Amino acid sequence: MTAEEKKLDENILKTRYLRISKIMLLLAIFYTIWITIIVISVYFLGIYKLALLTMDQWIISGIGLIGVFVILDLLFILHHYIVKKRRIESEKPKPLMFKGKKLHIYTLPMNSKGGIFSKTYIQIDENNILNLRFQMIQPNDLWGRKEV
Repeated sequence: MTAEEKKLDENILKTRYLRISKIMLLLAIFYTIWITIIVISVYFLGIYKLALLTMDQWIISGIGLIGVFVILDLLFILHHYIVKKRRIESEKPKPLMFKGKKLHIYTLPMNSKGGIFSKTYIQIDENNILNLRFQMIQPNDLWGRKEV
């Protein structure tokens, strides 16, 4: 799976979680409006038929419902973070290995490209090897200068 496909999957996941979070927020708002209507109808209007449960039960169920929504949102955020972290880790360059050991490359002069290099391998410890690259001939000297 390429990095673009992983990003696309991550964006699809993010969009799906945002949509579900919006739906849960709307349900919580409708539930709050419903509780408000029940409180107004019972305490101010005296209509007890709408209140199928007691006020304590309505409030506890509202707290439970909103608590479930908050926990689900936190799980969505955590899952998206884990997926994003996994993608970033997979895009990191893998360490260079030489004969089963980690290879550290040091080039003199720094960031020189092209030309002829001498390479020296030095074992630092049982897990690391240093590759010293010295530029012996610059690319301009090797190929000659271009006449413009």
